[in-house]
Amino acid sequence: MSTEWGMTLAARLADLAAAIGYVPIAGWGEIAINDITEDSRTVIPGALFVAVPGTVQDGADFLEEAVDRGAAAVVSQADRETRVPHLRVEDARAALSALAATFHSRPTEALFTVGVTGTNGKTTVCRWIAHLLGDDRTTVIGTVANEARGLRAVTTPSSPIVQRIAADARESGCESLVIEASSIGLMQRRLEAVDFDTAVFTNLTHDHLDLHRTMGAYLDAKRVLFRNLKAEAYAVVNADDRASEGVLVDCRAEMVRYGFSANAELRVTDPTYAARETRCTLAWQGETALLRLPHPGTYNLANALAAAEVALLRGDTIDAVVERLGDAPAVDGRLQFYSRDDGLLAVVDFAHTPDSLKRALEVVRMPEGRRIVVFGCAGGADPAKRPAMGAIAGRLADWAIVTTDNPKHESPTAICGQIEAGLRRAGGRWERVLDRAKAVARAVDLARPGDVVLVAGKGHERYQIVGDAFVPYSDREELERLGFVDDARSADGSGARDSATY
Repeated sequence: MSTEWGMTLAARLADLAAAIGYVPIAGWGEIAINDITEDSRTVIPGALFVAVPGTVQDGADFLEEAVDRGAAAVVSQADRETRVPHLRVEDARAALSALAATFHSRPTEALFTVGVTGTNGKTTVCRWIAHLLGDDRTTVIGTVANEARGLRAVTTPSSPIVQRIAADARESGCESLVIEASSIGLMQRRLEAVDFDTAVFTNLTHDHLDLHRTMGAYLDAKRVLFRNLKAEAYAVVNADDRASEGVLVDCRAEMVRYGFSANAELRVTDPTYAARETRCTLAWQGETALLRLPHPGTYNLANALAAAEVALLRGDTIDAVVERLGDAPAVDGRLQFYSRDDGLLAVVDFAHTPDSLKRALEVVRMPEGRRIVVFGCAGGADPAKRPAMGAIAGRLADWAIVTTDNPKHESPTAICGQIEAGLRRAGGRWERVLDRAKAVARAVDLARPGDVVLVAGKGHERYQIVGDAFVPYSDREELERLGFVDDARSADGSGARDSATY
């Protein structure tokens, strides 16, 4: 299989069939498979096509198309005749995960593999775990790292891509793999065949209820990561989040907590928060150490604790961990500070849930100035959070500018109306500017020295999803066009952010 990461692989159909419980048929040992895919459009001659059922279309409807494109064999839940070997299974998604892992010789078994799940903080926790374990020895699969690979708007890729990246990490000499585990990725069994050594749970707040319908179902999806852990693994959970106990139901791994609570194995005391940093004392197994984290806010401290506990369980000392966290890198689009020569301050953050918007607005509180927020809500996803985010902006911001944020196939005007209903109920002050670039410019025009402009929702993204099109757009580039400079880049003069192996 030739890929953009430079690997060429092949397996025999007989070996792949055995991996999903099939007794190979005579002749299958002679059939070479050079790729595995669940997308019929990407089938190449010699590929194995796995037809998974989707929410809109069933992959089994494309079996013949896959064969016409050269598939050497197919896998599906359907009882249909095909011109090539057809392996029928009860669960095509589970089969896809097992097949992908077998095809790549189970690469995660050779890596120290960490999965991170939760509503907020996954990207930052993954990034800081990689920093603590060693950027040059760690590969990250997640929201920001995937964008660098050309995988747009995806947190947890399909199982063939996950296993392919893991195999490339193994072959390149990496020691660790850190994976953002989204609820949909877990629910669709994309990580079913990943051999996790540690799993991390950050928190559970309102999001994705268009998919899960209830918070209970949302929690059930997160629980998948922990239910599948081996007994010798670690389950690292947030002692301060009530959902942590629920996520551990049926978990065989050893549970270890982090947080402010007295029952946390890694505990923080005496935190002090400044505009750009946090200081506290960490306690671990009878030892204490002072931490200066170069990032503000309670939630960033929680993210740092989650990453620290992974490194401590891996064998690092608490002194080594706090030293490394002292230069924990900024994460693209996460509380990214910008300033201008005239004294104006702006912050770009990925906050796109009620809880993350609330936390971002609390962190950027100015001693005397105003908070001006620019935000919207994505189309095709969880309309219930739109008025909730509006209400939060109404309570915490002095002025809100409601705009577009990946409207997809929904009306931007209708989405903004739902947000504004929450603003109205909270007694907020706002205006609507549908063009996002103009909304950012309007916020900057309104601001004066001492104010802060929070541009929320897009973060690292460099596009707007309108219909099915990815239209080039970046909040960061808009601020730079308006004369702002990224403080993290100007401080070290590098013009580029630190990043884990992609």
